[in-house]
Amino acid sequence: MKKLSVLLGFAAVALIASGCEAAFPPPAVTDEALEIRALYDLVFAVAAVVFVLVEGLIIWSVIRYRRKPTDSTLPVQTHGNLALEIVWTAIPLVIVVALFFASARVLNIVDARQPEDVGVKIEVVGYQWQWKFAYPAEKIEIFGAATAYPEMVVPINERVEITLVAQDVNHGFYIPQFLFQRDLVPGKTNHFEFTPNKLGTFTGQCSAFCGLLHHQMGFTVRVVTREEYDAWIEATRPKEEAAATGPMTGTVKEWGITLSAAKHVAGSIEFNLTNAGTMAHEFLVVRSDKTAKQLLDEVNAETSRLDEATLDVIDEQPEWQPNTPGMVTVTLEPGNYVVMCNIAGHYAQGMYADLVVVAQP
Repeated sequence: MKKLSVLLGFAAVALIASGCEAAFPPPAVTDEALEIRALYDLVFAVAAVVFVLVEGLIIWSVIRYRRKPTDSTLPVQTHGNLALEIVWTAIPLVIVVALFFASARVLNIVDARQPEDVGVKIEVVGYQWQWKFAYPAEKIEIFGAATAYPEMVVPINERVEITLVAQDVNHGFYIPQFLFQRDLVPGKTNHFEFTPNKLGTFTGQCSAFCGLLHHQMGFTVRVVTREEYDAWIEATRPKEEAAATGPMTGTVKEWGITLSAAKHVAGSIEFNLTNAGTMAHEFLVVRSDKTAKQLLDEVNAETSRLDEATLDVIDEQPEWQPNTPGMVTVTLEPGNYVVMCNIAGHYAQGMYADLVVVAQP
């Protein structure tokens, strides 16, 4: 019997301990989460005081005024007490008003937008059933998969701006240690900002049931030092294509043009081309602020050609026959160019290529 009592005692202690742990949120890891945690603690403390006071008065009243075996008549009945009624009306009113203003203050902090203080901007796209994290300024895009959750990397003690976009249905961006979640709603762009204050990796999850594979929409946020962040950016960002030097080679055939490089150093550029098609073609070098695909909108429907009078043609290789070489040597300044065949119908069928010319390194 004694052993049973001891076991029951340990079980009661474990139950109370686990209940207390579950009653509090996880440790806060952002400045905004600290404010939320402080508000939670305030509300919990007020609720605990009210609970103890009310339950204590109830228990005291039950014990103090319980009926005794010798009682044969009702006690004196008191109908109302103005002072007490004012007190127990005023106290809850003051508590509710105080909590209202405390909550409004924290809400304003969490929702605050401070673009001048933002050091990192990240776009989060939610879709069935994964995430994309994009760093527009660094041209980085990270796509998640069911077997490899995406990871967002941010520097500690720097303000981060998150832009939330949903591609299909509602999703929820939620990290327990942030003590915060925000919805991604189709057709609406949401934002929030946060400042991480603790190094480490924190797990997040879609918090809105978004379909069959909702459970696979996990992700992590890794908070690192500024030095580690810069190293990660450098290692992750797409490597820029080196500009070519020397002669360019290429092939012209139905229906396309290929060049040995899409970027070249400015100066005298020699294009050595081969007509690998079955009909005659031409080769024009045109300076254009528009891309080759954008110029498609300017193809004349009657002639099926671009109006060369409106084009800044630098040089051209006139029509030459299949299986014969062609060559154009031109001096190009830094800028954007389109190389093309403008024989009727050929450009619209894809006989073009973009070329970027950059300054000498």
